[in-house]
Amino acid sequence: MRTTRATPVRLMLAGVVALLGMSSALAETPPPPGLGVRLLDAPTNRADDPRARVYVVDQVKPGAVFTRHVEVANGDKTPMDVLVYPASATIRSGGFEIASRGVSGAVTQWTTVTPASLHLEPGQRSAVTVTVKVPSDAPAGEVYGAIVAERPAQRSTQGVTVAIRAAIRVYLSVGPGGEPASDFTVDSLTAGRDSKGAPYVLAQVHNTGGRALDLSGTLQLKNGPGALSAGPFPARLGTTLGIGQSGPVLVPLDKALPAGPWLASLQLESGELRRKVEGTITFPVRAATQSPPVVPKEIPFSDKHRVVIPVAVTLIGVVSLALLALGLLAFLRRRRRDEEEDGK
Repeated sequence: MRTTRATPVRLMLAGVVALLGMSSALAETPPPPGLGVRLLDAPTNRADDPRARVYVVDQVKPGAVFTRHVEVANGDKTPMDVLVYPASATIRSGGFEIASRGVSGAVTQWTTVTPASLHLEPGQRSAVTVTVKVPSDAPAGEVYGAIVAERPAQRSTQGVTVAIRAAIRVYLSVGPGGEPASDFTVDSLTAGRDSKGAPYVLAQVHNTGGRALDLSGTLQLKNGPGALSAGPFPARLGTTLGIGQSGPVLVPLDKALPAGPWLASLQLESGELRRKVEGTITFPVRAATQSPPVVPKEIPFSDKHRVVIPVAVTLIGVVSLALLALGLLAFLRRRRRDEEEDGK
């Protein structure tokens, strides 16, 4: 029987084929229940930006024209007729608010969607093309909007159903030069308890950069009573801050946590931007109360550690395996030599 050795190139090709097969399988899986949308492409210069893979996030010059593709899916067991259109949006009180159909704004005036309506059978997916034409006299600044898929309200024998919408956010920074830098500060950490006595931490964040932020992150508690540690706890998603805006980011915690004191280590990020702060907090005893806010200290990230440590661990593992193999080989040779001497 002939055997062939799998070279590294063959193994890499096999991995690529497996990944392509996995991606194809995911595309063929039934969509989740209800009306769904997802972005199908993103700018190549934002390959490392997680926001650009789910939202239309771009820096454009006046007069620019670009396209995106959006998939609309019917996860219900009955057919649905869907309208797809651009909508205006604003950022207010930490939230991204999408206006009703027909409300005019920069994004609605610049954007066309083709086709503008779809008939989707159960489980069916269909793609639409979104074309954005920025006027040559567009003023500099950031504008917000959304690409909305809507199943309009319908009248039935049971009454009128509520319209259902799913949307992809649009963040466009318009200007003749490069993209404004994104940045933010975490101005305070406040430990509190809600009306049921569960602890939480509120981080007051200030957007000091030139682009809107969609904040996410985690909180780690260290050096607690009896040297306890807890976490990481995820921040509640949904906090969006426009340019110059401030707002709280909430991190709900486990009710069983002791009051403290704790060293709170909070990491927040928006796209490729990350910030980490630390501060000592103590939770109040009573429900529906807060402790005085604490001004945290910013902790710089060290990308070298994030890269060098995994590489070092890998090298240590390789060296250990090599030493183990050499030791086993020496043992087998010694044993064979002893057996040969005993047989003489």
